[in-house]
Amino acid sequence: MERVAIPFVRDGQTSLQEKKTDMTFDKALFAAATVLAVFAVPSGGAMAQQRGTQAQRAQNAQATADMRSRLAAADDRIVAHQRRGKVPPARAAEMRRDLTKARQDLERFNRQQGFVSAAQLASYGRMVVAIDDELGKRANERSYGNDALPSAEVIAFQRTDARLHYRNARIEYDRNNCAVYQGVGPGGRTRSEPLRDAAGKAICTRR
Repeated sequence: MERVAIPFVRDGQTSLQEKKTDMTFDKALFAAATVLAVFAVPSGGAMAQQRGTQAQRAQNAQATADMRSRLAAADDRIVAHQRRGKVPPARAAEMRRDLTKARQDLERFNRQQGFVSAAQLASYGRMVVAIDDELGKRANERSYGNDALPSAEVIAFQRTDARLHYRNARIEYDRNNCAVYQGVGPGGRTRSEPLRDAAGKAICTRR
């Protein structure tokens, strides 16, 4: 005689067929969760690549900000040299136009590409170095008029810089055409301090 297994329910327990269905469902659910976990968790290589990209973007953003400061400082130096009569107005205007174009290109590349390439930054850096070199040579050439007291300014600037150590320090001029020490001080704020000669008098250009 053939034996037949009859499912039964005892003490609130599910039938044999229901148990098998539950087990099958649990296995399918586990398999689906495993597949989702594999796709949801990035691999170690992908995570490392993402961290590397973030670090590179941060470095590029800092290099771009530094270049903005260098271009602005070069522009300030041109203005200061022109006021001291060391650079003819036409040449000063030409150099400042180049710097303005560089600043505009810097913003355009950053806006379009989301970054400024190392080659582009290097090109701007070479331009700033060339301008500084030319200004250094012109400082020893003949005057074009409206001279101030360059030697007294330089001595006062060096004395003040040794005390303050501001970033991007330079000689600027206030509304009265008096020389001031200007740079980026603590907290990232631009600060200025009047430059004075050995007698304590403000160093101002002739009018």
